[in-house]
Amino acid sequence: MNQVTADCASFFHERPAYRRILELLLRKYRSYGRPAGTICLPDATPEECDAVRGLFGRSFSPPLLIKTADFEAALQGTPYRGAVLKDVLECYFDTTIQTKREVRDQIDACILRVTDEATAAVQSRLCRRWLDELSHRCGEGYRLIRKALPEDGDAVRRAVLQACKSIDWLERHPDERIRLAVLSAYATSDPHALDTNTLGGKLFLHLLSMQAGVELPAGAEERAALYYYCGILCDSISSLVTQVGVRLYTDAEEHPAYRAFRLRNEAGTLTLTNLAGLTAGDSPSGKAYLVENQMVFTQLCDQAAHFHSPLICTSGQLTIAVIRLLDLLVSSGTELFYSGDFDGKGLSIAQQLLARYSDRLHPWHMTAADYAQCRSEVRLSEKSRALLRNCAGTVLAPAAEAVGHSGCDGYQELLLSQLQADLMET
Repeated sequence: MNQVTADCASFFHERPAYRRILELLLRKYRSYGRPAGTICLPDATPEECDAVRGLFGRSFSPPLLIKTADFEAALQGTPYRGAVLKDVLECYFDTTIQTKREVRDQIDACILRVTDEATAAVQSRLCRRWLDELSHRCGEGYRLIRKALPEDGDAVRRAVLQACKSIDWLERHPDERIRLAVLSAYATSDPHALDTNTLGGKLFLHLLSMQAGVELPAGAEERAALYYYCGILCDSISSLVTQVGVRLYTDAEEHPAYRAFRLRNEAGTLTLTNLAGLTAGDSPSGKAYLVENQMVFTQLCDQAAHFHSPLICTSGQLTIAVIRLLDLLVSSGTELFYSGDFDGKGLSIAQQLLARYSDRLHPWHMTAADYAQCRSEVRLSEKSRALLRNCAGTVLAPAAEAVGHSGCDGYQELLLSQLQADLMET
């Protein structure tokens, strides 16, 4: 750096009114790689206008418009003749100016080094295809990697390797079910490398989505379902479903523990770990009934000895444990009947179930007439109203329209007598 450049930068440092102007000039230089384009300060202060007047020798007013090339030319009429704007900006901001193209080329070169290293370290065809796509500036997770590289290139390299090695491990052990942290430890030596808040965990999810041929999961339940589909248990204890009366099998025999619960007409809670060990499930009557609310379930279970069919509690939003149990029942030909609250959440759950089990699931006491019997004075929230729109054009539309028109929630507890009568009907 020459003395003229240093003196010019000091001049600007001593005059804060130039700060925003120089920031805009820096952006232009990074965009074009030369003094090109025009900067604009629509809300320029009187001090900023006075500052450029002193440099250009003429008056300015908002909006302040200055050509970058003119700013550099104006420097030549000051004591800092010979100063180059690029050098002055680098000195003022203590930075190295790189054009967007130069930055992009550097990032692409880094990605190529990372993908070459990872390709040599894994055998998975899926991973190699993904890595090849990344090297050509595309593929799942490319934007994540591109964004993270300038901050910590070594961390990106580790994350890509960790994601690929984990897929490699899964492909070499196709029949094993494994916990996420254990898989992470086996594949990378770090049990937290695949945590969903890490770059490695996010890239791993992109790879799992490619493997399963589905969209990247948007929420926790969709993510848990993807893990489970790929043989990974990430929430094997807290993901629960409670039921009474379902026949559950290991191989060709009914599970002895759950058989004992069934014969005693007692409710049994299943974790995802329990469900992973089951091979089938069915209903003695060919039907199973579902309720959303835990209190409704336990109240109904007081008469479980007189039920003609199993009863299942979804406990609100559908967990992967609920989905797993229902999948087993539907696979055996069981007909499902669902009853929930008349609000955005309850009707949304019903709609999700109808979409997944379209030919096997039937709404149960979820008509507009049922809503009229259980309507409360509790006003719908805006979030609940928004969820009602998901029911448009479906069998649930009349009930959703009635709820929306009334503006009040309807609660399952007020239909207990009808639900109980259906379960005890002979």
